[in-house]
Amino acid sequence: MKFGKILRVYVLVVGFLLYLPIFLVIVNSFNVNPFIGEWRGLTLRWYELLFGDFEAMQGLTNSLTIAIASALLSVFLALLASMLMVNHGDFKAIDALVYPPIVMPEVVEAVALMMAFQYAGAGFGWLTVMLGHTTFNVAFAYIILNSTRVRFPELEGAARTLGASSLQAFLRISLPLAMPGISVAIAITFLLSFTNFIKTLYTTGPGFYTLPLLVWNRARRPGIAEYTYPNALNALATMLLALSLTIALVFTLFTLKRERK
Repeated sequence: MKFGKILRVYVLVVGFLLYLPIFLVIVNSFNVNPFIGEWRGLTLRWYELLFGDFEAMQGLTNSLTIAIASALLSVFLALLASMLMVNHGDFKAIDALVYPPIVMPEVVEAVALMMAFQYAGAGFGWLTVMLGHTTFNVAFAYIILNSTRVRFPELEGAARTLGASSLQAFLRISLPLAMPGISVAIAITFLLSFTNFIKTLYTTGPGFYTLPLLVWNRARRPGIAEYTYPNALNALATMLLALSLTIALVFTLFTLKRERK
């Protein structure tokens, strides 16, 4: 009994320490004081400033377009790989290729991507950032799709026996059954791309930035302009957090709704 109480207290303390910084960021984004510390009252000034900030809106647009493109491409490639491996009944070879990017330090992979793009003579910008995110996201998408058994050979075999073509069997049998897994894979890869910082930093080019890069860049020079005040940055970080949570919630509700059908 004592151990159970100690464990509960420990979990509460860890949870408190984990969420306290996030709570302080959100609260200070409504503080009249531009600097973190003394509370001077509630205000929406930093949010008004944010929505009139062209750089922030451009960063948001870049983040959204890259995340959408990377998520869709990652899931498409993972779906093809999963279909191929299930049909051939051998997952070991592709698993050996998929797992290293997940356990590898992200900065190592980011530097490798930067060097590969340099050798290829690629112009750094939107495309290199999107491809950099995809090389990482496709591994997560593959694992998610594999765990939900993207292909259903027995059901497809029965459909073909009844006269359906391979394409019809896939579109009418396997794909609908795999949609919950595909939805989860899209949601996870979207959020991983939307909030990614390290790979973006190493694969971006001059003049191109995403929202996480903008937050980092302004945090390095606090107070030199109204947009770089700490609590203006807190408002920007809160918006990033709110968007991520909203997207995660929408995909979760969508997946639960499909599973109930």
